Amino acid sequence: MDGLWRDRQIDLIVFITREEFVLPEIKKALITACLKPENRKRLREALFPAEVIFCDSHAPNAKEKIAESVKSVDVCILNGDLDEEILAGENLKWIHCCHAGLDRSARPEVFSRGIILTSSSGRSAPALAEHVLMFMLSLTYDLPMLLRAQARHQWTSTSEYASKTALHGKTIGVIGLGKTGREVAKLARQFDMTILGWRRSSAPVEYVDEIYAAEEGGDLNALLARCDYVVLCIELNDKTFHMMCAEQFLAMKKTAFLINMGRGKLIDESALVHALQAGELAGAGLDTFETEPLPADSMLWNMPNVIITPHSTPALPDREERMLQYVYQNIHAYREGGKFINRLTEKNIFTLACRDL
Repeated sequence: MDGLWRDRQIDLIVFITREEFVLPEIKKALITACLKPENRKRLREALFPAEVIFCDSHAPNAKEKIAESVKSVDVCILNGDLDEEILAGENLKWIHCCHAGLDRSARPEVFSRGIILTSSSGRSAPALAEHVLMFMLSLTYDLPMLLRAQARHQWTSTSEYASKTALHGKTIGVIGLGKTGREVAKLARQFDMTILGWRRSSAPVEYVDEIYAAEEGGDLNALLARCDYVVLCIELNDKTFHMMCAEQFLAMKKTAFLINMGRGKLIDESALVHALQAGELAGAGLDTFETEPLPADSMLWNMPNVIITPHSTPALPDREERMLQYVYQNIHAYREGGKFINRLTEKNIFTLACRDL
């Protein structure tokens, strides 16, 4: 009798375990990402047997169609950031934003409701790293000065220019070692640079010589003091807001260059202007700004040692397919109870962005 009871206990445990781990199925999905016909087809197949609603976010009446559709979907794959219309969906279980930098999407409400939030961060990492390299080479070889001289038909073979030194063998600090930061480190290795990295943990990263770990007492200013180039590839959140301000600029070498490929609010822009005017930095390459578009009266426009790009990088030829790879992996994770790629948590919240919404 005892043996029979034990068998029944085992059967009961197995039954309860199976019930607890019933994996969710995707029943209905809303897609606002703009996709090629062949990629639409492939995504529909990946989501099968779910009902799939495609709605180009730029199409006429898109706002109304999205508002109506989101009422009944459990999954959204979005072209941009989520907003109040999307969060009105009461059945939402998973939202994927098909880009990087979700400081406007990582809202407390998302996590309090238990909604899974993921991104396609990394889809353009190689191109962004090339953008960084463009800034580094242009600043090192003083391309702005050369172009101004060319426009004046002026030969600039001077002792001052001849005294400049190349990238080779210098030190770069990569702030943020996600996919873009790792691609930057990979390119920097081709110039035999010493590569320092800043991230949350001290876990080793390929191509990076030394890591300063934020959550293990790493000293950011000590890293900055060693660098000839400081490259911001880190996300914007409550801990990284204005992480580069007057104190950090004073810690840097006067011959160093600052490059920002992250978000504008990583930098205290007024402090940066002062540092550049005071000669505390040699120059800056900036793709993102605290206010975008950069206001016409910003002092950054006229600084001879600043290169400005409009928060835009030439796309990789297969960017759309790379973007969707994250979606496919996360569809599998959703159905199989696996680990989501680029899943955000409360650590990613940027409170000021939430207040502005």
